[in-house]
Amino acid sequence: MLKKLASDALGLSDIGKIIDKKDFNRVDADDYIMHEDGEQIFFLIKSRTDEYCFTNLALIHVDGTSAVSKKRLVTRYDYYKNPIS
Repeated sequence: MLKKLASDALGLSDIGKIIDKKDFNRVDADDYIMHEDGEQIFFLIKSRTDEYCFTNLALIHVDGTSAVSKKRLVTRYDYYKNPIS
């Protein structure tokens, strides 16, 4: 807990790390993948507060307000609704 508080205070909680394919099942974003539609994770960037999950169908952003809080806001940006320019 103290480590998480220090990360928030020093601003280190926003440093992201690319998650290896074998560890995709250990992240929160994996719970929001639509496997029944054939959705697969291409790559995932995780920080202490946020996760950015890039799939073949959408970008899934799991947003946490701080490294201490367990509350998460999930936003899904489907590529067909939100074209990338």
